[in-house]
Amino acid sequence: MHIRKHAAALAATLLTATALLATATPAHADPTDCRMFKENVTATGGTVYYICTGGTGGYAFEYRVKSSPNPDHGGWRYERTECVPVGQFLVFQYVLNQREVTNIVNC
Repeated sequence: MHIRKHAAALAATLLTATALLATATPAHADPTDCRMFKENVTATGGTVYYICTGGTGGYAFEYRVKSSPNPDHGGWRYERTECVPVGQFLVFQYVLNQREVTNIVNC
């Protein structure tokens, strides 16, 4: 009987602790109010800008780079820019068929 009381008390304590942790942990909000625009656009490339002004966290570009300067040869290598916080611009120089943004990710 004594062990059952301890087990019940321990279970109640664990449930209370779990509930407190769940309510004390702040909700994560992804970046919001995001915009992208391009400048210096030519037939072969340009500059991409991306910024989010709301929410929390950060964002980065995923991009691909051609392994050969000849667009008809070689494969693609996939990379990612550094993560920047909300309110900061991501800037990326792209070259068509050589260095291109493939995705925007939250980080």
